[in-house]
Amino acid sequence: MKIRSPRFLIKLFLFSLALGTLPVLLLGVLSYNKSSAMIEDKVAKGNQLNLQQTQQRVEQILRAADTSATHFINSALVVSAINMKLAPEQFETVNGLLQGLHQLQSFELGIDDIVLASFNQGWVLDNNTEVLSLSDYRNAELIERYKRDSKSTFWAPSVSGDQVHLVKKLPLHSLNPSGLLIVKFRSAELARLLAGSNELGEAMIVSETGGLLAHSDLSAISQTAGYEEALRIVRTSEEPVGSFRTTGNNHSAVVYRKSAYTGWAYVSIASVDLITQDSKAIEWYTYTICFIILVITLALSWLGASRMYRPINRLYRDLQAEPELKPIGSSDEIGYIGSQVRNILGVQSNLKNIVERQRVQLEELFMIKLYEGELAQREISEKLTAFKWDRKWTQVCVIAVQIDALRDTRYEEIDEDLLLFSINNMAEELIPLQRRLKPVVMHRKQVMLIGCAAGEENNFKQIVNDLCAEIKQKVAQFLELSVTLGVSRFYGTISDARSAYEDANEALKYAIRMEPGSVIYIEDAEPEGTQLDRFPVTLERELLDAIKLADEELANERLSAYLQSVFQEKVSHREYFVTLTSLLLALVRLKQTLGDEKEAVFEGEKSLIDELYNLKTVREVEQWFGQTLIHPLINRLEGLRKKQYARISDQMLAMIHNEAETELSLDVCAARLGYHPDYIRGVFRKEVGVNFSEYLSDYRLKQAKELLTDTELKITDIAEKLHYTNPQNFIRYFRKQEGMTPGQYRDLQRKKE
Repeated sequence: MKIRSPRFLIKLFLFSLALGTLPVLLLGVLSYNKSSAMIEDKVAKGNQLNLQQTQQRVEQILRAADTSATHFINSALVVSAINMKLAPEQFETVNGLLQGLHQLQSFELGIDDIVLASFNQGWVLDNNTEVLSLSDYRNAELIERYKRDSKSTFWAPSVSGDQVHLVKKLPLHSLNPSGLLIVKFRSAELARLLAGSNELGEAMIVSETGGLLAHSDLSAISQTAGYEEALRIVRTSEEPVGSFRTTGNNHSAVVYRKSAYTGWAYVSIASVDLITQDSKAIEWYTYTICFIILVITLALSWLGASRMYRPINRLYRDLQAEPELKPIGSSDEIGYIGSQVRNILGVQSNLKNIVERQRVQLEELFMIKLYEGELAQREISEKLTAFKWDRKWTQVCVIAVQIDALRDTRYEEIDEDLLLFSINNMAEELIPLQRRLKPVVMHRKQVMLIGCAAGEENNFKQIVNDLCAEIKQKVAQFLELSVTLGVSRFYGTISDARSAYEDANEALKYAIRMEPGSVIYIEDAEPEGTQLDRFPVTLERELLDAIKLADEELANERLSAYLQSVFQEKVSHREYFVTLTSLLLALVRLKQTLGDEKEAVFEGEKSLIDELYNLKTVREVEQWFGQTLIHPLINRLEGLRKKQYARISDQMLAMIHNEAETELSLDVCAARLGYHPDYIRGVFRKEVGVNFSEYLSDYRLKQAKELLTDTELKITDIAEKLHYTNPQNFIRYFRKQEGMTPGQYRDLQRKKE
């Protein structure tokens, strides 16, 4: 036998390898990502702290200048001078203002220039010791723009971008200011304050409008190229402090703080690659360790998998070498072993089922022989012991169940055996095992032997009543049937089962005078010698007259009255059937007087008496007389109609057999016969059993098979000859009916020859 490659060994090795390496690789990746994240977090926190310190340094200088400017504009000299027209005779006032401006200008604070302007008097004074007319001042437009601003104190970048202006209107908080003071700071001074904050990136100060006020790189002042996305996010963010990453070519980590004092944003932008530079060493170290562990795991996985595979391989080879086991295709050795084990278990299960079925059959055979009285006492005891039915019963009885009627139900007569077995299964489930022996089906009845233990004798009849009621209820619920139960007398031992069975059968014979669904005890039903002392002669004559008149409704009424008159008397069931036999013979004599042969009206008349004696209820007797005897007489004329049906169907069959190779249709047949197509369609189906089109198709198929076998005609010619729409329809129909194409059928027939 061919030995395949050890697939399971490979799977086991790969699984062990994955089990050993995946956690290590996952741990390495997670460790690297975690360390990188921690480094980035620390850098972000460091940059945030640097920004905070830078903000404090810058705003300390700005606040100092702001405070000094506020004191200056609130001084009496400025307040009085702002509304004065400065002329040469106000030399002292001008000199005082210039001294104040020089005192404000502190190079430590980075102040480049200071401008004082009067709106009312139209003059401007700066540190150049010159009083100019507002209209002649070189930055008159700037002063006019600041004047239009609604705020009394604000910060603004210069147009050139190399200065930052502190603007304070005076008097402060006035709706109509008289003038303003502009303190000009050099952006380079602010940049020098940021120079110490660029260890891991670039620091900058951004105005509320997004303009770059200062940069840690002095050469980058007023240049925002590459920072547009970051500055846009900072400007639109509502959070005072935050951080984020930018995407695109400049993949950077951004940290920012917004100042409530100036409205500026202090921003730190650092390259992610620069931040994670230190984590690269951790990455290479982690990958090296993982590779070493991978190699070690590879070796250990192969050794471990080989050792674990040895017993599986031995078992696999042993099963392959076993000649009695059929070869099975499978994905690997375990699959092969599993398939063979399932086969072995399947064989074992089949043997067990065979034994179990034989046991069930033996149990049923024993019960049938027990009821038939074919077993000796010793054999009964041996079988009870062998079947483990050693019951300690003091009383037993037999319950026989028969179906009342299958007419007017969803079942047919052919279903009776199946229904009885269903009732038998219900009885097995409903009655406890210690209360019964094996229920069986025999002679169109379901039969069961019931017993009671010592101490239950007084309640045994109630126990039987409860069991009968439960069986009736379950049969009605699940099978939608009515059943009658016959109960025998109570006997002392199981050996009396034959007598009990005869009692139960005898009780069921009295069901004909009971309502359907009754429980009949033989002791209650057996009469005490009463006789049927009057015969309903008048009703019989009226029934025969109604039949002669062909009045079906009246005949049914007279039959019901006749049977009611018979069964109102409580007599032996044998006397009932004597009277019913008399009615049967009267109907047969009536049929003979009509001039019909017996076989023409009553098919199988020899069994009529047997059929009558097998009826179980009054309703069945009434239906049987009506359907079997009375209605055929009333429907005598239907015989003529049937002859006509036969003639039409024979003519249609002849047309099919002789003209199948023409364009024959139902309309063509109707035209030739002189009937409507719908009429002959129903006649043909009723007489032949199939539709006209189905019969024609089947006959053409038969002709096609003969042509395929006996001739060399092409399939297309055969399809055309038999008037199929096209060859494809013929091939499709042939394959549907025969399970193969016409070509395959022809080849198969030739091989058989």
